[in-house]
Amino acid sequence: MLPPAVTPPVSSQPQPQPQSPSSSELLSVGAFFSELQTVIASASETSSVAVLVMSLQRSERIAALLLDEYADEVKRQFLVRVHPVLRSKDKFVFVNENECWFILPQLSSEALAILAVHRLLGELSTPLRVNEHTVFLMPSIGIACAPMHTLSALALLRTADNAQKHAHAANLKFLMAATEDNNDVIAADLPKILGEVLNANSLMVVYQPKVDLVTRRMVSIEALVRWPYDHPRSVPTNILIDAAERSGMIEALTLQVLNTVMREYCNWKAAGHEILIWVNLSTRLLELEQLPQILQRVLSVWDVPASAIGLEITESAFIHDIEHSTDLLFELKKLGFHLSIDDFGTGYSSLAYLRRFPIDELKIDRMFVHGMSNSIQDKQIVQSIIDLAHNFGLPVVAEGVETPETLAELEALGCDQVQGYFFAKPMPAEQLLSWQDHFHHAKEK
Repeated sequence: MLPPAVTPPVSSQPQPQPQSPSSSELLSVGAFFSELQTVIASASETSSVAVLVMSLQRSERIAALLLDEYADEVKRQFLVRVHPVLRSKDKFVFVNENECWFILPQLSSEALAILAVHRLLGELSTPLRVNEHTVFLMPSIGIACAPMHTLSALALLRTADNAQKHAHAANLKFLMAATEDNNDVIAADLPKILGEVLNANSLMVVYQPKVDLVTRRMVSIEALVRWPYDHPRSVPTNILIDAAERSGMIEALTLQVLNTVMREYCNWKAAGHEILIWVNLSTRLLELEQLPQILQRVLSVWDVPASAIGLEITESAFIHDIEHSTDLLFELKKLGFHLSIDDFGTGYSSLAYLRRFPIDELKIDRMFVHGMSNSIQDKQIVQSIIDLAHNFGLPVVAEGVETPETLAELEALGCDQVQGYFFAKPMPAEQLLSWQDHFHHAKEK
């Protein structure tokens, strides 16, 4: 399991800056390729190896090319940024001033490679400052995994490189390469296809329950957007959201999800069930000054109270403008929405905003939950987040709970609610009430 980007702080004092990676983590191209061949030899269905090809597409390249000390400082700051995301077993190499490659071995699933990419992008989302220059990084990343794509080191690098080129052409931040037997290749015209799907109002919304660990009852649900099941192409949700943000269609996507959620809420209420529904708000959406008015207008159309809706906001969304985030959250809270910080522990965790923000719960990122059984560090982080939240009077939700062992550990640590495949996979709206009745009935026996 990938380590945390930061450890949840136990105080609000400034944290020490991370050091650059050691020489053992920085390889030459030849040594990188040899290392890749070695780790691929031990790859299996339960222990994947991911290769990331990252194009930095950075500004100020002329100065970097002309001045050695400038280029060295850019590289040093880049290394300081990415180092906290990497484990000691992860390796990478600078191929040139604008491209680097990563090896992420021993991953229990290919999904962890995408989680690592999200965290790398988060660390690189703010510009570097080199002397009087501001250096903007606009990375695009291609991902390929062994054994899923190939067991050849050279072919794996080429596959990741092609995925990076497709990501850049489609204006995406990252792209997982398609497998040879998968004809659902994500095309460079994804924004055009997404526009067609939005115009047809055909995005799917599924719902995953949150279960209280004391009562063993469903207390709320999270609405999750999905690409249409019957579409000739297949698009993973993370790429769908990224494409919507990149192409300026995230507002239209969110409105479509909200209208679907409101319709289902009204149907459930008519059947005698009032259910709190959580909806994710993207970072880009939070930048809209008119966001509270947009949300209030949707509520008015459906005659749904704001108290029926929870808004999940990713932690890293706050760092760019704390003052704006504070004002926005208070305005949303005043309207009556429930508020949650999602993926807590992966961004710039700070007691400062826990004191200032009117939030109702914290959600522990699934990567820490998955790593609890094998990582003392991840377990300590989960315990720290639970204790931190409880000290502020906030309940804690752990996502990604898939095994009875993980559930038992979370109960022992004092977690309040869980969400994950152990209790229920995300399901269509028409299945939710029957699942709830069966689940509650089974627990009463």
